[in-house]
Amino acid sequence: MRHLALTVTGLIVTALLGCGDRNRGETGGVSDTALTVTTPDVVEAPVEARDFAFGERQGFATSIRQQLADLDSRIEQLSAEAKSQGGAVSDRALARIREFRSVANRNLTTIDNATADTWEDVKGRVNGSVEDLAEAVEGAMPK
Repeated sequence: MRHLALTVTGLIVTALLGCGDRNRGETGGVSDTALTVTTPDVVEAPVEARDFAFGERQGFATSIRQQLADLDSRIEQLSAEAKSQGGAVSDRALARIREFRSVANRNLTTIDNATADTWEDVKGRVNGSVEDLAEAVEGAMPK
């Protein structure tokens, strides 16, 4: 009988140790060394990246005006920093930014005169000028 009790106890101990929680990364006592690749979350495309059709040109103009308003506040910030700190942003960079802003404004006014035939060209010029302005502002921001 004592023999049977030892055998049952041995089986229970073996079962408990063998069936315990195991690190999922281990296989047979060896750690898994495979690379884990993580991808960044896909950010939903902003409204300005939408492909506006000719019939939606007023919505496109509103979107562009909002982007320009955001950029204008950043330009004001850069201008204030240039005046107060005297050197973080050069006068040349600010002049270049103002020129890009002027071009973007001129292109924005062409939306009202766009036709269905010229819409893609007008939209491309407007988007391009806003992108150029955004890049100039971003490039002038202190690192």
